[in-house]
Amino acid sequence: MNPALVRSRIATALTLLWLRSAHAQGSAPATDAPVGQSPSSAPSGVNPAASSAPSASVSAPSPSVSAPSPSSDAPSAPHGTLTKAPRLVQYVEPALPPEGVKEPVSVLLELSIGSDGHVSSVDIVSSSGEPYDTNAREAGMRLVFEPAEIDGVPSAVRIKYRYEFKPATPAVVVALAARFSGVVRDKNTHQGLVGVHVELDSGQTATTDERGHFDFESVEPGAHLVSLSGAMFTPIGTEETLEAGKSYEALYEIEISAVPVPDDERADFEVVVMATKLDSKVTATEISADQGGKVAGTGGDVVKVVENLPGVARSSVGSGQLVVWGASGADTRVYIDNVHVPVLYHEGGFRSVVHSDLVQSVVLEPGGYGAPYGRGLGGLVTVGLKPINQQGTHGSVQVDAIDASAALRTDLGDKWHLQVAGRRSHLDQVLRQVNSKDVADFVPIPKYWDAQARLGWTPKEGISVEAGTLFSSDEIERNLRASDPAETKHESKTTRFNRFYARYRSEQDGNTTTVTPYFGFDETKVVSRFGAVPAQLSNSASVIGFRASHQTRASSWLALNMGVDAEMTSNSLSRAGSVTTPPREGDLRVFGQLPEDLINADTWSVLIAGLAPYGEGDWTPFGDRFHVIPGFRVEPEVVRVSRSTPTEGDIPAVGTARQDTAIDPRLALRWSITDRLSTKAAVGIYHQPPFAEDLSAVFGNPTLGPSRARHYLAGAAYHITEPLSLELTGFYSHSDDLAVRSPLPTPTTAEALVAQGRGRAYGGQGLLRYDSTEGFFGWASASVIRSQRTDPDGTWRLFDFDQTYVLTAVGTFELGAGFEVSGRARYSTGFPRTPVISATYDARTDAFVPVFGKHNSIRIPDFYAFDVRGTKRFRWGDSTELEVYLDVQNVTNHPNQEEIVYNYNYSQKSYITGLPILPVFGARLSW
Repeated sequence: MNPALVRSRIATALTLLWLRSAHAQGSAPATDAPVGQSPSSAPSGVNPAASSAPSASVSAPSPSVSAPSPSSDAPSAPHGTLTKAPRLVQYVEPALPPEGVKEPVSVLLELSIGSDGHVSSVDIVSSSGEPYDTNAREAGMRLVFEPAEIDGVPSAVRIKYRYEFKPATPAVVVALAARFSGVVRDKNTHQGLVGVHVELDSGQTATTDERGHFDFESVEPGAHLVSLSGAMFTPIGTEETLEAGKSYEALYEIEISAVPVPDDERADFEVVVMATKLDSKVTATEISADQGGKVAGTGGDVVKVVENLPGVARSSVGSGQLVVWGASGADTRVYIDNVHVPVLYHEGGFRSVVHSDLVQSVVLEPGGYGAPYGRGLGGLVTVGLKPINQQGTHGSVQVDAIDASAALRTDLGDKWHLQVAGRRSHLDQVLRQVNSKDVADFVPIPKYWDAQARLGWTPKEGISVEAGTLFSSDEIERNLRASDPAETKHESKTTRFNRFYARYRSEQDGNTTTVTPYFGFDETKVVSRFGAVPAQLSNSASVIGFRASHQTRASSWLALNMGVDAEMTSNSLSRAGSVTTPPREGDLRVFGQLPEDLINADTWSVLIAGLAPYGEGDWTPFGDRFHVIPGFRVEPEVVRVSRSTPTEGDIPAVGTARQDTAIDPRLALRWSITDRLSTKAAVGIYHQPPFAEDLSAVFGNPTLGPSRARHYLAGAAYHITEPLSLELTGFYSHSDDLAVRSPLPTPTTAEALVAQGRGRAYGGQGLLRYDSTEGFFGWASASVIRSQRTDPDGTWRLFDFDQTYVLTAVGTFELGAGFEVSGRARYSTGFPRTPVISATYDARTDAFVPVFGKHNSIRIPDFYAFDVRGTKRFRWGDSTELEVYLDVQNVTNHPNQEEIVYNYNYSQKSYITGLPILPVFGARLSW
């Protein structure tokens, strides 16, 4: 065996063949029944077939497999992967000595089996003398097998086969049978695996259903070898001991990552399932696609489940931003399979930017994440895509009141696979049909579309290559109508992005290498008309990125992850209008307030490039229960701006460049105190480059540098029962060098913004989760978070998006017969706002100007809503399914207030509200 495999951190689960071979070296009973006998009558103990010699019995455990040596009579087996083990179909009982057997005797044979399944030669490996050797050899020559297959082709192999001759024992009464059932699921996604073949050494077999469940109603008591095999993983085996009259429920979690043995050392066709991934996630909450799409209020969008996880504040109406652990929405990084994208949700927050059929899992890390990721002060969301190399043609079509979507995945040959998906909204048109008023006058209604395409190539086992594209487009408007058209307030936003990427992934010899280059374009445009002169800000950016990582195991106690994370953006920006529009976090303002009449304009370009090598280790000095995970990330960064000062007449623009090096050490600890109780802690430094929009010589500051944050967290998790767990986490984060408005009444040239802001967030979160594939799953999360920023005078105030309390509970029940119901309850504290205590009349502008009270000293009323979802599934055949659903959002029709607005003289206050009750009826056909 390859020594590197031994040193690797394997999941100690060998193939069924290896397990049976190990079983054969002991005194365990036979595993294969002779032709014409039931599995329970296979030779073992008292052998019914040995009627000619009642004083003895013979047993023959199952074989272990190896390739024939060159000297063997059988042809040499080709190098490859054993895809099918030889299976005994004709058993031959060896003759017994006339005098009987007085003590246990065994003969170990080596059989050469041809590609037709017949034995061509028999060698004695372990002799017991005559006449046992001769009798065993003669019986072995007459055995017949189903041929072994290597890479799907019938091939010759050699096996070791043992005959055991035992003294007769008195007959015993067979005990009552045991019942054995269980669930097989993906270790990473916790999603049940359908179509897994489960086999007992008695010959009994079962196949898992769509939930990953299998069931053997009657199994003979005792120790049994259990083998699991499926298309997505290497066959593995284990042993279960069953007692008479009892029922057993097993849970098997499988890492979908098979690593074959190298060709030059494949002498025994011994395959192991590897688990070499270095896992540095300490605060991650992961939800599988199967669960995420069933949560009420998500409309079947699996990525939407992120907003229900602990540490995530509710986004404001019309916004697709994620506010995680009190950080700004722009501070949270989003990756779709290592490709950075600017947003996770479409504007309005109704849908994510990637089709659910592509998604395998969603992971949220609100803070304390490892060295492979940076350029963000807040959280991290990683969306994992499903493997594209599934066999067959699969697709779906979905239509409901919000949008319509379709997806298709198909084979283009044995090694090529294609997947395409797309979606387009029509909620604005639906609402016009059912409501006489223009709902967009009161509630922002988004218009969006997205599309994805993936082309995959699997040249050989363990290696995959993929090329793909991601597209997204959004438009949304907010209006505040008035009887006087001149007083109507309007704001619109357009957001578009696309990505083109390639990915190479290799899982060989316990090492995992991933390389992902990508490029694309981002475009945003915001137009605000809160007076006679509109304000606009546009940004067109070209993005080039490259991520590469290599994971390996240096020793049995140290795993390593090394890589590089590079990204470059080239921005072209323009801005015109009031110097205070669009407003910034911390500005004293209300929606629709007339901007300052100081008007200006600027056009500039920005190049931001960073190259970050990183390294991370997983050190287990005291065994697998205690992990020390140090990480280190170094990122030299260059920022170039086309204008260092505002334009003056015909004077040419003079650019500026700045180079910084961010050094980000990180450390995480995990300690499994018992099988049920574990603790965690992490600390790290994080940097974020300045935003291109802030580097204007007119509206910002071209010399702004990176901002910095420090994360501290600690927590514990307790598995109360197998499906029920409780996780608690406390955290503190501190950020500085944030870009804020200059405190000076008349800022210095090109210093409208200064890097003097500070922020902090602290609190805790809890997650009580019932994670089961049987009938019900759900969780309840609670977050208590205080997020603050400093004003220009240095005093601390509430962050504009602070939500002190966020409570969420979700549950999904399977009622049987294809019926399913789900419920979601949410509560959150309202956003802080600054009160208007009076107003003064400005004759110059003929408008009232608000006089504000204490900064962020009041709040929008608290938010609460209850959503329900009912589903009925109809199935045809093995894969075709029609899902009809009714997803009712805000079923209580509670008018949640989203923003404060005032009349013309600020004497009356009212609110912009979110959507009332929104019943979304739809259907999804998948095949």
